[in-house]
Formats: sequence, C-alpha cells, structure tokens
Amino acid sequence: MRRTSRLRRRTEAAEVRRFTRRSRRRRRVALGAAIVLVLLTGIPIVLAVSPVFAVRRVVVVGGDAALTTAVSGALAGQVGVPLALVDRARVQRAVASVARVQTYSVESLPPGTLQVRVVPRVAVAQIAVPAGFAEVDAARVTLATAPVRFAGLPLVVVPATARHPAAAFRGAAAVLGTLPATVTRRVDSVTATTPDAVSLTLHGGRRVVWGGVDDSSAKAAALQAALVHAARGVHLIDVSAPGVVTTR
Repeated sequence: MRRTSRLRRRTEAAEVRRFTRRSRRRRRVALGAAIVLVLLTGIPIVLAVSPVFAVRRVVVVGGDAALTTAVSGALAGQVGVPLALVDRARVQRAVASVARVQTYSVESLPPGTLQVRVVPRVAVAQIAVPAGFAEVDAARVTLATAPVRFAGLPLVVVPATARHPAAAFRGAAAVLGTLPATVTRRVDSVTATTPDAVSLTLHGGRRVVWGGVDDSSAKAAALQAALVHAARGVHLIDVSAPGVVTTR
C-alpha cells in the first residue's frame, strides 16, 4: 500500500512538473509574440513621429515662381513637424490665405517632403477699387491691386445702378471667357448692368453691343468675323443677334 502511495505521489509530482514546464513555455511564447507585436507596431509609430521623418522642405507644384514662394512661405511653420503629425486643418488655413490658389492637394513624401499641388486662379479682368485697380478672376476674387490699371486686362464696369452687381459681373466674366485671345487683346472694357445687358468697348473707342450671355460662342465668332471685315469708319458692332450682325 505504501509503495502504491509513493508511486502515486511521484506520478503526481511529475505531472505537476510537466504542467509547469508547459505553462512556462506558453508564457514565453506569449511574451515573444507580444514583443514582436510591439516591435511591428511601435517602431513605425515612433519613427513616424520622430525628427527623422519631420518636414524638411515644402515643394509646391503647379504655380509660377511668385505663387510657389507665397505658398511655401505660408507653410513655413510646418517645417520641423513630423509628417504624421502635420495638421491638415492648419495647412488648409495657410494655403487658403494665398488668394491666387483656387484648389490644392497635399501629399506627404517620406522622409521629409510636404508636397502641395496647386491649381492657380487666372486673372480675367480688373475692376476699379478705392486703392486704384484690382486684378480679379472669374469669381471676382482679388489677386492683386495696383494704383494704376493693369496692362493687358479688360476693365469690367458694373454701374452703381445695377440691381444685382454680382450677377452682372458674372455675366461680363462669362463673355470674356468665350472670346478668343485675339479679340480679348482688343477689349479695353466691359460694361454690364445685368447678365442680359453686356457691351464691350474696344481700344480706339469702337463699341460692341453683346446683349445676354446666351449664344456667347456664336457671338464671339460673329464678332471676330465682323472685326476682320468692318470698314474703317465703323464705330459700333451689334452681335446681340449673332445671325444678323449689324454695324454703323
């Protein structure tokens, strides 16, 4: 009986030792897996927010030298910020402060480049302002101001009596957008009281009655042809009905 009891105790002790070894083995495997997981997830995070991957330069693509300088200057505060921590809202505010940017996109290029692709606004006209003249795009966003007129840009005039000045300006801008470059260069000013009452004044004083913004492509073609064939003394060209162009 004692022999059986001792054998049982030995067997139980052996089982305890085997269980303990298995438990230690499982803990070592679990610990190893945890370490690997931390290395796989932790190291990239640490690297991403470390100075190694901080913004070292801002590259602006899509604009001229002046626009590139303006956008780079607006984003100067991002230099030194880890790419992963670049505040997109702050970037948006900085780029939006540059009036000549119409749309943009931002891309992080490791190890240290913040690339900004911009679509610049295009000046289509100028308007009179208290400080002189403002260069504006089709949405009437001011791109630059000067005390004297900008060379090569038509002046858009919306009389103070216009009931809807913004709509009148959009009409004038739409007309300018349909003119071929050869004709635009000859336009000194565009007057619009409404989108349906647009007229042009060419360099030299010749007037063009345009009418509404409808059929603008046909009117532009008719005006281009009329300018080729108009007699020297013609001071008015009416293309408001492009199928029946009149001059006098």
